[in-house]
Amino acid sequence: MSRITTTLTVSIAGGQTVSASSKVINAEATGQVDVDLEADDTQVTVEIQPSASSQIHVLLLSSTYYASDLTYVFSDGTTDSADTLTLDSPQMFSAGNLGAIGVNPTQIKLTMASSGETATVSIFVARDATP
Repeated sequence: MSRITTTLTVSIAGGQTVSASSKVINAEATGQVDVDLEADDTQVTVEIQPSASSQIHVLLLSSTYYASDLTYVFSDGTTDSADTLTLDSPQMFSAGNLGAIGVNPTQIKLTMASSGETATVSIFVARDATP
């Protein structure tokens, strides 16, 4: 079992810094994958986990490139979420907010528009492995 904490920090140049941390999260499984994307409008599907969204404790998306050219949707393998999201900064999800996307996310479908640049997207997930 992995013991995980998350910390989010927002810093204003020359000014205030605000941080928030989670309590300790006990996760049965963790994994990370790096996905290389070319600027060619090709959709790349990444399997993130096989279970219900309530099994996910932390899902973190980060990239070597952030812009409106880099988008993604969550999918349950059959149905995609209604909203296409933009990876314009690091993004973190938990079971609580993943439930609002409308599908049970077992996949993330990433697309880099031809107007963008190449990028490596890192996907980290901490989840329970058993129901």
